[in-house]
Amino acid sequence: MRARARCVTGVAALLLTSCVVSAQGGADRAFAPDEERFVGAQLPNIALTTSTGATTDLQRVAAGRPLLLALVFTRCTGVCSPFLASWRAAEQQLVGRADVARLVVSFDPRDSAADMAEVAHHLGADGDNDWTFGVAAPEDVRQLASAIGFWYDWDATRQQFDHPAMLAAVRNGRLVRLLITGIVTSGRLDELVREASGRFIASYPLPGRIRFRCFQYDAQSGRVSLDWGFGLLLVPVVSVSLTTAVLFTAGAHVRRRRTPPRI
Repeated sequence: MRARARCVTGVAALLLTSCVVSAQGGADRAFAPDEERFVGAQLPNIALTTSTGATTDLQRVAAGRPLLLALVFTRCTGVCSPFLASWRAAEQQLVGRADVARLVVSFDPRDSAADMAEVAHHLGADGDNDWTFGVAAPEDVRQLASAIGFWYDWDATRQQFDHPAMLAAVRNGRLVRLLITGIVTSGRLDELVREASGRFIASYPLPGRIRFRCFQYDAQSGRVSLDWGFGLLLVPVVSVSLTTAVLFTAGAHVRRRRTPPRI
């Protein structure tokens, strides 16, 4: 699994570049969840009750496949419905169908399996075996949400939860990427599915983050390797070096031509 890293440029003799991995001390409700902090995290294998009343868990839902996970609540009057509808529509626009499991879990303890069945029916996904809608014990939901950086706060005035809208891509039980958006587009969904499936995605925007990577971190092996972003940062350094060498050589040649020979 791979964690995203930010790149910062230090000024030295030839503008040497260094990369640092940032971590956010706690969930700041003014910002989107920090993907850098959570990528590579192991998700808890929580027990689920599906919209059909069956008992299962996270691993059995995935069944060895990549997993796309969303946390919502059925009484949401804000982003949940358009978010889920756009996800479903974006998937139907993709050419071909990836072998990916889709899981929608409620974080509202008031929601029942029957409530989730209504959501599935509204999306036209109640007969789709690749989609699972379910509920879980409140403590299990909190553990799952914490593992992917998802937060939800009850607003007593509005009688609603305040929460972000996001899709989590999971592979082999570990988080590999977050898509934080109110509306899921087919292009962004395609990137998410491909990365969940283990295919390389060169670049994608993060809220408040630089668009390229310096290092790749494999959470299972613990190895850190250079990525294409590091090479990109070296381009100006190499360019400056080559330009300096060319100018120096050209200047020396001109001086030799202008200097009269000694007798």
